[in-house]
Amino acid sequence: MSGIATTVTGFRYPYVIGWSGEVQQHRLRWELRRDGERLAYAESRPSDYVYGVLRLRQGQKRTGKPDFTTVNTRRQWRCMDKRLCQVCAGSAVDPETGRIWWLLSSCEGEAGDGFTNAPPTCRVCIPEAISQCSHLRRNAAVFTVGACYPHGVRGDVFLPYLPPVVPFRSNAVVRFADEEIAYCVARELLVRLHDVQPAVTDGDAR
Repeated sequence: MSGIATTVTGFRYPYVIGWSGEVQQHRLRWELRRDGERLAYAESRPSDYVYGVLRLRQGQKRTGKPDFTTVNTRRQWRCMDKRLCQVCAGSAVDPETGRIWWLLSSCEGEAGDGFTNAPPTCRVCIPEAISQCSHLRRNAAVFTVGACYPHGVRGDVFLPYLPPVVPFRSNAVVRFADEEIAYCVARELLVRLHDVQPAVTDGDAR
């Protein structure tokens, strides 16, 4: 299956974005374990937890309307874990150097090694990604990265021991080492980038 959805006009929707038809509603509960309580779905599955955190459940069929303000959680994690391009879902690893192509905003990337919620972007798709995003057209910075490692998540944090109805922190950054990771529903995986070097694409996108 192709990593991107294409309209009749030829416009390509990035692989990683969310679609309205993929939203799912699930009841949450607290699960008692030897090391304390953690969030769980009412109908729990072992696959709900990745890196020890409860991951948001979503569909994968890309139905309904595309939503450029959100990403599909599982597709975003897949791109991070497997070093795949967030636009086409192909490999973002340069076959000659083994380094990973990464497109960031200049304010995010120029500080050097750090963490990000943006998956990599392959060299071929970088010019298209910049042309379709007004923010990147003003602030695009292209890098190659030597390695990346799971750092934490961006998600919703609930108060322990209370009914998990409304999170008290939304879209929060939580590291895997933080106690709050057990009280969180993860929406995006954050990775820490190592050996970040500026790069130039064939189209001089930077």
